[in-house]
Amino acid sequence: MPTEDAYQAFAALRVVLVLLLSAVFVWLAAARPLTRRVRVVVFGLLAAAALAYPNFGVFHPNHYRHIHYWDVYHYFMGAKYLPELGYWRLYEATYVAGRELGAFGDVRTIRDLRTYQLRDATTIDATAVRARFTPERWRAFKRDLVVIGSRIKEWPGPLLDRGYNDPPPRALLLHALVRSVPATPATLTVLTTLDYALVLAALVAVWRAFGAVPAALAFACLWSSFFARFDFIGGSLLRWDWIAALLLGVAALARGAGVGAGLGLAYAALARIFPLVFLVPLAIKALDRPGDPRVRRTLGVALGGILVVVGLCAAAGEERTFAREYLTKIRLHGEEVASNSVGLRSLLVFGAVPWTLDADGNVLVAEAETDAAAPAPWVAPTVAGAYLVLAVPLIRRATPLTSLMYAVPLIFWGLAPTGYYYSFLVLLVLLPWRDGLPDRVRLLEMALLSAVTAAIHAFEVASPDLIPLYYQASIAMAVFFVLWLGFEYARLAVPRAELTLPATPR
Repeated sequence: MPTEDAYQAFAALRVVLVLLLSAVFVWLAAARPLTRRVRVVVFGLLAAAALAYPNFGVFHPNHYRHIHYWDVYHYFMGAKYLPELGYWRLYEATYVAGRELGAFGDVRTIRDLRTYQLRDATTIDATAVRARFTPERWRAFKRDLVVIGSRIKEWPGPLLDRGYNDPPPRALLLHALVRSVPATPATLTVLTTLDYALVLAALVAVWRAFGAVPAALAFACLWSSFFARFDFIGGSLLRWDWIAALLLGVAALARGAGVGAGLGLAYAALARIFPLVFLVPLAIKALDRPGDPRVRRTLGVALGGILVVVGLCAAAGEERTFAREYLTKIRLHGEEVASNSVGLRSLLVFGAVPWTLDADGNVLVAEAETDAAAPAPWVAPTVAGAYLVLAVPLIRRATPLTSLMYAVPLIFWGLAPTGYYYSFLVLLVLLPWRDGLPDRVRLLEMALLSAVTAAIHAFEVASPDLIPLYYQASIAMAVFFVLWLGFEYARLAVPRAELTLPATPR
C-alpha cells in the first residue's frame, strides 16, 4: 500500500473511532448511569485508541518504522552536541561532516539557523566548524551521522527545516542524558521508548486521581486525536515529556498535592515554554482567593521552580551563550507561520496568502508571501486578551483544578503553536471530571470536541495535502472554541441540580 493511501486509511478508521467517542459522551449526557455495559464500551474504546495511536502497529508507514529518524536527527544530534553546535550550527556541521563522508554532493543550499534564510552551502567555513569540536567528538559526530543519516531518505530536506528548538533547560537535560550515548539502532530504540513510559506513568496517575472511566475516556481522546498522533513526532526523543508532566501535575492537583502539581507545571513550562499559559488561571484564582493553600502552593512551586532553573542556567558560563542563541532563534520561529501551525494567526495567514499548485497538484505557498500576509502584531494578543476577559468570570467560579481548562483556548487565540502540541486538548475532556460524572453540558462539549476531531480526520481522508488540511483544522478549532465558550456561559443559566449527574463509584 502506498504511504499516502496508508495514512488516509488510518484517518478513515480514526473517524469511526472518534465518532464512537462522541456518541459515548452524548450517551452519558442523556443521564445514562455508568453501567457495566458502558464501562465495557469505554475500556474497549481506550484499547482501540491505544492500537490506533501507533497506526495500528505499522508505526510510520514508510521507511522509518518505529523510529522517526528525521526528528531524532534534530533532537539527538542537537542535544548531544549542544556545546559544539549551540542552536545555530547543526546544519553547518552536518553538511561539513557529510561532505567528508562523501555525501551531500548535490546539496546547494541549507537553512541558516541564525536568520532562517536559505544559504549557499559553499559559503560554510568547514575549518571553523571543525574547530568547535575536539578530534574525538568530531569523529563521534560523523559516526552518529552515518547511523541516523543513512536512514533518512529525504535529504536535503532536514537541512531546510528549522533546527533544534528545545529551550536551554530542557536541552541541557537531554544533553546530559545522551552526551556519551552512541547512535545505534539499539540505543535509539531505547531512547525513543522513554516517551511511552512517561505517557503510561501519566495514565496511571490520572487513573488514580480521577478514576477509571474519566482516565479511559481522556486517553482515548488523546490517542485518537488528529494532532497528538504518532505520525508527526512519535518514535522520537522525549517529545511527549511536557504533556506527561502536565498530566502528572493535573493529577497531583486533583489529589490536593500542590507541590507535585507545581513541579509538573514547572517542568512542562521549562520544556516547551507555552505551558506557562496554564499558570494564568491559577494566578487569577490566587488573586480572587488568596487564602486557598492549594492555589498558593501550586503557583508558588511552579513559579519558584521555573525561576530557580532559569537562574541556574543563566549563571552557568557557556550556557548563557546558548540562551542568547535560543532567544534569537525562537523569536524568528515565532514570527513564522508554519504550514502545520494551528491557531488564529495561522488561520488569518493561510486564509489571505495566495495558494499555488505544483506539478503533482500539491498546494504550496511562498515563505515571503506568508510573511507578507501575517496580521499586525497586535491582532492575536488583542483577541487572546478579549477571550481572557470573557473567561475571567468562568475562572473565578471554577475550582482551581477546573480553571486550568480555560487556558486551552488562550493558546489557540494568542500563540498558534505547531499542531502536534494540541495534545493539551485532553484537558478539556479530563478536568471537568471529579468524584463522578461531570455535568451534562460539559459532556456535550466533549462530544462536540470529538465530533470536530472526526471532521478533521475526515478532511485528511479527502485530501492529506498539508496546507489546506491545517487551514481547515484551524477553522474547525476556531468554531469549536467559540461554541465551547458559549456552552460554558450557558451552564451559568442552568440550575446546578439539573447539570450534575449522580456520582458513581470509581
